[in-house]
Amino acid sequence: MASIKLTNIHYRYRPGDPWILKDISLEITHGKTLVVGRTGSGKTTLLRIMAGLIPEIYGGELKGNVEISGRVGYVPQNFDAFILMPFVREELYYILENQGYSPSKVLQKTIEIADQLGIKHLLDRRVDTLSIGERQRVALASILLNKPDILLLDEPFAFLDPPSAVSLLKLLDKLDLKAIVIAEHRVDYLIEWADKVIVVDKGRIISQGDPVEVLRNTPNHIPKPIYIRYGLRSWREFIRYVGSREHMV
Repeated sequence: MASIKLTNIHYRYRPGDPWILKDISLEITHGKTLVVGRTGSGKTTLLRIMAGLIPEIYGGELKGNVEISGRVGYVPQNFDAFILMPFVREELYYILENQGYSPSKVLQKTIEIADQLGIKHLLDRRVDTLSIGERQRVALASILLNKPDILLLDEPFAFLDPPSAVSLLKLLDKLDLKAIVIAEHRVDYLIEWADKVIVVDKGRIISQGDPVEVLRNTPNHIPKPIYIRYGLRSWREFIRYVGSREHMV
């Protein structure tokens, strides 16, 4: 079974520096998990460890136990840096050719993934002419061609407008994956989407569990939708609440 398990993790990028992460323990096996925290709280570093990139790629000093089974796909916030080819079609071909597929299979799988992510009309476009949302889908397509069981996304809404953010969430819901983990500080779109939230503050997990219940009891500096600050569970409840207050005035 695909899973990620971290036990008593401490990490810093250089020996002698303060620990970026401290005593982190968590397990990902299924469902949709949201990692919440302010900028600089350690979310990106946590996802890099979950992706198996630390210490192999980023170096540093890692203590504790990391267990990863199954395939993990990781889309970083700077996903543009990981798109290697000038044209969309060439980017997808490159991934598939490196997996040893025949030319006919490469074409078939390219069309399949392009259909799935709604980028078929972009196949013959230069990557540098695409919008940031379109480039994000190309990067996601490249990761999905490696058939991950668990998908990790770091700040995927950072450059998206609200309609594009909603569109991305709908796309993620259609993917046949064991688990999806999103690290974000813009959480308005995600609380009702997620099955579980993990709150990271100053390098520590301070709580995890049901998104609404957990965020309702976290400090006010932790990002949370306004409706949770009013003790409500959804935007629909908040709209009804605001409407009732206006009616009373």
